[in-house]
Amino acid sequence: MLNTMVLLQVWGQTVPGGLVEAIGQGDASAMSEYFHQSLEMSILEKDYETSKNQATRIMESFFKKHTPTGFTISFEGTKEQSKYAIGTLTTSGGAFRVNLFFINKQGKRLIYYLSIEKESQYELTPGP
Repeated sequence: MLNTMVLLQVWGQTVPGGLVEAIGQGDASAMSEYFHQSLEMSILEKDYETSKNQATRIMESFFKKHTPTGFTISFEGTKEQSKYAIGTLTTSGGAFRVNLFFINKQGKRLIYYLSIEKESQYELTPGP
């Protein structure tokens, strides 16, 4: 239990807990609170340069086709001025790798790049 609490505190530094919850529940509206006014998205190999409102609609459509059952963060880091996280979205139709890149604006951490791709078996199974 203590290890879980420590991990949550560390993870919370990059990825807001409300965002993890929104993705895991498939709540595009709650997720949009963490979108920058304009962002880039790559959803199942389709690329978008989009507004916050359009990004919300894209996520609503994705969640309708792929009903989430959970979301976990597996890695977080910093690259130049931005922070990023990699997570796994589990859905009724399989698992997806989610990449999130954040920028700090007016004291809030906002997503400026989001990608979702089908998780490959190679990523799920360690090699010899």
